[in-house]
Amino acid sequence: MTSSMSWKRQYKLLSDFISENPEIVLEKSEVSIPEDLRDEFYNRFDAVRRALVEDCFDTLPVDVEALRDHFIQAEKEIIDTLRLDRIRMPTDLYSFLHNPNEGLIRVLYNSLFDVLQGKIGVNEFENNAVNDLQSSSAHLFRLGYEWWAALALIKQLDPDEAFAVDFDAEYKPILCELKELCFGRQAHHPTLRIPEFVIHSRRIDRYVAIKMALAREIDSFVVRFKPPVRPKKKTGDTSSALDSRVMVMFFLPSTEKIPVLADIYECTLHNPDWMVECLTVNEYTEASALDEVERHLNLLEPKLGTCLLLFNDEYEEELRTPENIKPVAAGFSQAKLRTAIDELIMEA
Repeated sequence: MTSSMSWKRQYKLLSDFISENPEIVLEKSEVSIPEDLRDEFYNRFDAVRRALVEDCFDTLPVDVEALRDHFIQAEKEIIDTLRLDRIRMPTDLYSFLHNPNEGLIRVLYNSLFDVLQGKIGVNEFENNAVNDLQSSSAHLFRLGYEWWAALALIKQLDPDEAFAVDFDAEYKPILCELKELCFGRQAHHPTLRIPEFVIHSRRIDRYVAIKMALAREIDSFVVRFKPPVRPKKKTGDTSSALDSRVMVMFFLPSTEKIPVLADIYECTLHNPDWMVECLTVNEYTEASALDEVERHLNLLEPKLGTCLLLFNDEYEEELRTPENIKPVAAGFSQAKLRTAIDELIMEA
């Protein structure tokens, strides 16, 4: 914690307000806030959370302001370039990327009620809050960096067209108008996994079909045994999931045939051309994290391998990875991302 105790002053104002209004009931098994007191209660409740975030902000383990600035710039460029209405993402991540302070106060909602209801003490609340802000900021930073890296790589491909992917009446992928970009969203089908959108790249003079798959979902693309019946309800839409993603790409000479990445019922897989994953420097030095990247590589077998982006562009040690995984200490460096694309063009 910093030396500032502003959150405790705000907490006292909230506690005094509750004491002055006995109609407010905050017990372990009951919460009741009369409607005429609700606005003032939540104004003070939110003031406590904001002050606590401000007290802890300088001690967060990641540079959330740098991510915010780079993401907002990339978001604007892609929206303008592809003439989109917006880029849609889970609410928690959107809030964190556009206003980190406001995004982080969401983390403290339940724990502040816990202390008001007497479930925990003030000191325990403070310790829990600090730990929650540390872990949540690191987690959201990681997810936000993946979104930024994906947008930045799309920008590096110099796109001049973009399309959404849907199914026709026979469940074959077709192109349609793309109004908003939402990673993980795809047309509904219980077993077919298709790209979410397609861009035309002037840089490589090809169409690029892209899927932002959940990392934990990749195992399901490679089914060892055919299910006894074709599932009817499960969909590949993961757009609301707040979880780590892998960028899967197909390079196409035309849009006549959009690939089906996986048919989970028929146990078929269309190997992508390239994949991109992101790791923190700490993860990069852990064997288990690299093992996971290598496992994804071995499952999907992208023709041009995997590009592994590290969050830190000043990592000076020699980068070592298994074969067909090419690490780039990119950070927020557009020049290093451009180099990765240049190398890709040479191999493609």
